[in-house]
Amino acid sequence: MSLGRIAVAWLAVSAWLLVWQWADRRAGGHGRMPAREAAEIAGEAVVITLFGALWFASLGAGAWWLVFLLVGAIREWPPSSRRGALRILRVIVAGGLLAWALPA
Repeated sequence: MSLGRIAVAWLAVSAWLLVWQWADRRAGGHGRMPAREAAEIAGEAVVITLFGALWFASLGAGAWWLVFLLVGAIREWPPSSRRGALRILRVIVAGGLLAWALPA
């Protein structure tokens, strides 16, 4: 897997997570997103992208949604609210972007 493909995948996941955070802040009535928060989201996207690259390059092409469901559930456990369940969905969609950008 080339570094260029991983970079494109990281950009796609970063964009998805930033759009999600923007919509979440807007729904909550908050102002602009601080630069630090955007940097944290970019860091989260790096970790998710590297995990996805490892998954798609080594173990599997199938059941990617289950892998990212488990990762999202671990990250948000216990999903005690509707928001927690939506944040799990956020990680699953990021995995879907990686399945598209990093085909085996």
